[in-house]
Amino acid sequence: MQQRRKLPSDVVTLETLEAMRMELDMLRSKIHAAKVAYLNRTPFQDRDVSYEDLKAFAREYIRKSYAYQRARFGKLKVRMSVAKLLR
Repeated sequence: MQQRRKLPSDVVTLETLEAMRMELDMLRSKIHAAKVAYLNRTPFQDRDVSYEDLKAFAREYIRKSYAYQRARFGKLKVRMSVAKLLR
C-alpha cells in the first residue's frame, strides 16, 4: 500500500502541534470540571449541566483529539468514545 506524500500545505509546524495539545489539555480539564458539576448538581459556567452537555463536551474533545492525531501521526492511533471519556 502506498503512503500518501505530504504536500507543503500538509506540513504541520511544532508550534501548531503545541497549540493543539494545549487546547486538548484545556478541553480535558473542562470535561472534568463539567463532570464534577454534573455529579454534584452544581452550576458550571453559570448554568446547570445536563448529560447532553457532557456528551457535547466529550464529542468536541474527540473531534479535536482526532485532528491532533491526524496532524501528528498522519492517522488515528487511539479511538475514543463518549462513554469512555465520561467514566
